[in-house]
Amino acid sequence: MTVENLRDVLREHADPLPPPNPSRDEQVRDRVRRTRARRRIAVGAVGTAVVAAAVALAAPFLPATPRPDTTTTVSGRPMPVLPERFTSADGTGYRLVARTAIEKTGDAKATLKVPYTGKPLDVGGMCVGPDDSPPRIEVEGSRLRIPVSFMNCDRELRLQPLDVPEGATEVTVTFNTVTTGQGCTQEKPGGPCVTQARAHGSWVLGVYEWTPPARPVTPEPLRNIPEKIGKWQLTETKGGLWPQDTTATFKVGGKAGRVALDQLCSGELATRLRFSFRANGQSGGSISSCGVWTSGKFPMAMNELYLTEPTTITVELSMVGQSTNRPIRWSAGLFERS
Repeated sequence: MTVENLRDVLREHADPLPPPNPSRDEQVRDRVRRTRARRRIAVGAVGTAVVAAAVALAAPFLPATPRPDTTTTVSGRPMPVLPERFTSADGTGYRLVARTAIEKTGDAKATLKVPYTGKPLDVGGMCVGPDDSPPRIEVEGSRLRIPVSFMNCDRELRLQPLDVPEGATEVTVTFNTVTTGQGCTQEKPGGPCVTQARAHGSWVLGVYEWTPPARPVTPEPLRNIPEKIGKWQLTETKGGLWPQDTTATFKVGGKAGRVALDQLCSGELATRLRFSFRANGQSGGSISSCGVWTSGKFPMAMNELYLTEPTTITVELSMVGQSTNRPIRWSAGLFERS
């Protein structure tokens, strides 16, 4: 049998051609869209960008919060799982290097020892509450007088900066929920002050090493600080870009009275920027977390000073942890009573 004869036989026994399908192209496109959607979901389960959080925190939350789809069980309760890796909105890559947990009914402390390679370190935490005793982050050899602390119990990942001691090759971190003293409430004048029981949640905790972006990431422009807030009138603003600009100076006339300072920041690490104030060289208080204003009401966090003489107010900026190639745009405003 020749090749041509074989082809004829095969054609005779083959199924007839399918009828034309005018929807075929759209069906293919729809299948491609569904496949791409599944791929996006799969990628999102590995690590998604972190969302900005907190305005007035002792040591603020970091912006980008991954939402892991997997859970584990602690003391019979489902717990979120710390992501192994994720990338924040400014392109910073995070890698989990150590993890631990504090259970509601277990030990009140947990300690991790992690090698320090020179890359910046953050701590991450997730919580199932209720909880009103969040962990303090105590670092052996830290220069901080007051340890950084988580502020809220949240199922989403929250990040805090880690203060690495100078010259360290290993960092010992203790997460401590031990509290001393308890508050009480008095329901009516002269009545007993009833001690309030503390709520303890379960925490999953870890240390992350992060790789800075290859080049500095430009922070978004700031909204203007309001001209008037209640009886406070804005009289002057100063601003800059951290870490290049670390101070600002305001001069106030000799009229006795109160003045106040408030601040705004933008950038992935915006809430970590701290503001300290000095009036004629004397300490005038501090704000431990810069406000971020993207929507809603102005996040007012004024620091008030009472002046009795011509005064030079110096604003000094600082930060816990590193900020390599992650600059912060900042603005400070001076208010006087109208």
